[in-house]
Amino acid sequence: MEQEAAGLVRRMAEGDSQAFDRLMEFYYPKILRMAYLISGSHADSEDIVQETFVLCWMNRKKIKEPEYFGNWLYKTLTREAWRYCRKNRKEQPVEEVFGKEEPETASVLEEVMMRSQEKELYKAIRNLPVKQRTAVVLYYFNQMSTREIAGIMGCLEGTVKSRLYTARANLKQELMEERKRVGREVTL
Repeated sequence: MEQEAAGLVRRMAEGDSQAFDRLMEFYYPKILRMAYLISGSHADSEDIVQETFVLCWMNRKKIKEPEYFGNWLYKTLTREAWRYCRKNRKEQPVEEVFGKEEPETASVLEEVMMRSQEKELYKAIRNLPVKQRTAVVLYYFNQMSTREIAGIMGCLEGTVKSRLYTARANLKQELMEERKRVGREVTL
């Protein structure tokens, strides 16, 4: 699909709504997850993604390099999510919206422990400052390079590395404090 995307972007730029629909279908799950991890709210992430796609359609004729559409879309989503977070500074509960497949051999206790740890991690990520949280989401959940993240976030690659380093330290500290309360060790 990645190779086919450039052709779809060209067609979308010419007003082909079917090409736009195909691009939305492809990118929707990825950017929804990213929006959720930045905003911490499923409802807000839906709004952010919808607004991102509206902006995409409205600015379709401005896309000069279709092969970089994915990066442009992630950058647009990131900016929209930051704007939304600034506008709506309310705390959201951590929700499980992106279930992971668990091995069938896992016991009920193992599954409960895994979900509990996952929930702790999402909560800790949600508590990071928005730019650190965005860097973590792009790097660990979207498997982007620090160079790609720098392009999306509009900063230097060294700044991304610094944000990731600080975010890891903050996550480790928060998880250690949480686990001390419940009596477990942290490994990061």
